[in-house]
Amino acid sequence: MPEKDFSSLPPFPWSGCGANKERVGSRFSLYPLDNNYSQIILESLARIEASKIFSQTDALSTLFRGNLTHIFDCLSAFFIGAYRDERHLCLEGLVSCGCPGDCDSDSPPPTDDKRLNRFKLTKRDFPLKAKLSLYPLGIVDYLPIIAKVIRLAEQMGLNPRVIHYVTRIDGAALKIFDYLEAAAMIVQKEVSHFVLHFTLSAGSHTLE
Repeated sequence: MPEKDFSSLPPFPWSGCGANKERVGSRFSLYPLDNNYSQIILESLARIEASKIFSQTDALSTLFRGNLTHIFDCLSAFFIGAYRDERHLCLEGLVSCGCPGDCDSDSPPPTDDKRLNRFKLTKRDFPLKAKLSLYPLGIVDYLPIIAKVIRLAEQMGLNPRVIHYVTRIDGAALKIFDYLEAAAMIVQKEVSHFVLHFTLSAGSHTLE
């Protein structure tokens, strides 16, 4: 079969793109097991102080863009603020840094690292189960970086268990968010592009 000529097609949206490595994006979806799920999601979004990030919500997910510190400051405040005692709450999300198809638009310029939401969370904590998958991109020898992230979970007392395709961790909600941020910062220094996927679950009655 002769090769097709695609030269006349319009360029992909990411052609000519490339973002500052300090620009980070997180896209996530929250699933409260509650009849008033939409109210819980929107009210929790409205309560966070998000002036240092770009935030956009559509029918499927919410996007945060900014630097790592402010992304996780807002993400932890959003999730912890949405939790209701004895109600199951789940979040599916990712953090992406250094994507060559990304751009600097829709992202505030770098600011100081002062957190605007942390003070709201110090007295509100609860047990959390989580799984994560790390993808360092653009390199061949990526396993030592993944191992470093798993060792960090051990050092933080999160009891990591490596199972098929993911690493499971358990701990207090604030500590798990602190771990995810610290893990992302480690990888950000090691590679030019990575994606960190995670699932968070609180209040589940499922027995293991």
